[in-house]
Amino acid sequence: MFGEALRDSKAAAFGYIPLAMAFGVLFQSLDLHWIYAILMSFLVYAGSAQFIAIPLLANQGSLLSLSIATFLVNMRHIFYGLAFLEKLQFNKYLKGYLIFGLTDESYAIICAKKYHDKWYEFYIIIFCHIYWVLGTFLGIFLHNYLNGVNFNFLFFSLVTLFAILTVDAYKFTRDHFSLIVGVLSYLFFRYLEIKEHLFFSMLVSFFILLVKNYKENIMEKKNVLEQ
Repeated sequence: MFGEALRDSKAAAFGYIPLAMAFGVLFQSLDLHWIYAILMSFLVYAGSAQFIAIPLLANQGSLLSLSIATFLVNMRHIFYGLAFLEKLQFNKYLKGYLIFGLTDESYAIICAKKYHDKWYEFYIIIFCHIYWVLGTFLGIFLHNYLNGVNFNFLFFSLVTLFAILTVDAYKFTRDHFSLIVGVLSYLFFRYLEIKEHLFFSMLVSFFILLVKNYKENIMEKKNVLEQ
């Protein structure tokens, strides 16, 4: 399971490390001690929310505004955690960490598997966390020792990451409906020029797929009863 998880997590590594490097570079521009960037990536581990925190910290934003922004950006993880509560057959301490460490990317990699193994899921979550902390450290190093270098190219890594994960998940599941719903929802809210278009597209997609799965379960139970 260790080797298989390491191999499958490479897709996340190619996105996590450059993106975390970008975070490390930007965080160092705040003139705060580098250890805070490492601690944030290790203890907060919130991806996009960490990027949102940078301008808030730069403008001396309140802890309340930072907390609300983090919650709104990462509230989707509640659904991930609930979905995996029964699958994570570990003691309460490990289970607590795994729920904390579950991200979009680790969730996508785990769901792409046709079978579920608790140690495979454990290693995937651990590896993704390591990639994020490692990338942050490398970003701090680059900022301190490569002054004057333009690091704007790093921000495209997030788009690349989700593109890789989408294609990889589709190859395993061949779920046309979910892919179409996700794309159309995003394009619709993007067209409306809503500021939080990504959040609303994910929310709508979630409820559409929830209703679809609910109806399929009802039909399946009905067919079983008729037999």
